[in-house]
Amino acid sequence: MSGLEFFSEGVVLFITLFIMMVGLVLVMIPPMPGTVIIWAAAIFYGAVLGWEQVGWLTFSLLTFLMLAGLVVDVIAGHFGAKLGGASCLAIFVGAILGFVLGFVFSLIGTPVLGCFAGLLGMTGGMLLIEWKRNNDWETAVRAVKGYVAGSAAGIMARVTSGFFMIGLFVARVYWG
Repeated sequence: MSGLEFFSEGVVLFITLFIMMVGLVLVMIPPMPGTVIIWAAAIFYGAVLGWEQVGWLTFSLLTFLMLAGLVVDVIAGHFGAKLGGASCLAIFVGAILGFVLGFVFSLIGTPVLGCFAGLLGMTGGMLLIEWKRNNDWETAVRAVKGYVAGSAAGIMARVTSGFFMIGLFVARVYWG
């Protein structure tokens, strides 16, 4: 291997690991797709240096971990809301309002602003529907607290998934 090839591989690995670290930070912001960014970085590495560098088994495991983190994140928030006493209508309205606000504020602002608008829409929609349904703020707030607790559990699942993804990738690249 020539010095230029070694340098090129090092640069690609540095860029890949940098993108993975950015993804790991973004998994802590609820609607940001941090695990997808980590997965995309592995695709970048494999596309530039060849898939034999990553391996299909490793890539399949990375894909599984990414999907598992996303699914657990979504399910945990809604499960927490149900445990808090939220109705299906409140969860549905909150999800729609959160999606719309997140999308609009991402277009007119920044994606981070869109994330916070989406969270505000989700919790605000749930709070409004539960208050209208029960005429009781305490019950409505308990449902939102359940959603927030479930979302925190979902974030922990995404962070865990992100760490395993990066660890698996590094182990494959360094120890093949």
